[in-house]
Amino acid sequence: MDLLEKARSLAAGGEVGRAIDLLEDAVAHGEESALIAKEIARLCLSVNEARAFTNWCHEAMRLDPSDGEPQLMIARVLVLEQRWGEAVESLEQAVQGVLPDVERAEAVRLLELARIRYEEWQRLHPGSSNL
Repeated sequence: MDLLEKARSLAAGGEVGRAIDLLEDAVAHGEESALIAKEIARLCLSVNEARAFTNWCHEAMRLDPSDGEPQLMIARVLVLEQRWGEAVESLEQAVQGVLPDVERAEAVRLLELARIRYEEWQRLHPGSSNL
């Protein structure tokens, strides 16, 4: 069983903290990769560790700037929080990156929604920013 599979198995068994620790230890010992950073981000989000989620997404972006998935991961949260301006920015970056077709379609759909909602928000709050 590889490292990511083991972490996912731990998380599925309710041991999210141990899964995060396992992956963070691997990073500390030189096994740093965008895949591991994204998995840690997902695990952090699953236990409502918003700051750690964002930090690991940014680490994944640093490790693989062409990968659009970390931007999409952040954008999903921003859309749920109705932070439309930030969501637009993140989604624009996501669609410029490398994404599988299904995720690209999701990003494009969310970008259209976020743009509409942001324009509506701007009309209701002239002179303000939703960033």
